[in-house]
Amino acid sequence: MRILTNGLAIFIIILLFSGCQKNIKTTDVLRPNWSEATLKVTGIAKLQNDSAADRLMSLQRAKSDAYKNLRLELLNIMITDTKTVGEYVKDKEVIIGQIEDFVKRGKVTAVRHIPANNSIEVDIELYLGKGFESIILK
Repeated sequence: MRILTNGLAIFIIILLFSGCQKNIKTTDVLRPNWSEATLKVTGIAKLQNDSAADRLMSLQRAKSDAYKNLRLELLNIMITDTKTVGEYVKDKEVIIGQIEDFVKRGKVTAVRHIPANNSIEVDIELYLGKGFESIILK
């Protein structure tokens, strides 16, 4: 009988403590779909003539175009259901600077001369991962 009484007392105490707990609603924090993404962009520049100096300048213009395209792609990523990165950082100068620095991490993966339209194409890739996530989730 004493065991039954002790067991019932323990059960009531547990029941009381569980009833005192606040109604906490938990949600799973999922990593955003962009956190493991790699952005791939291409920049294009026309060759004016076939000199080495023009090819070098065209290569630089193609790289510049690719980095500009990379920045635009980055700013158009949706970070919530209704907000892009560009909208999120609109008035946040520090984060804009961090994003500019992050874009510079893009690596040139290919350079092509396209004789058909006499242009140079440059491909750049940028892995977003933890680096981009740390900028956005501050």
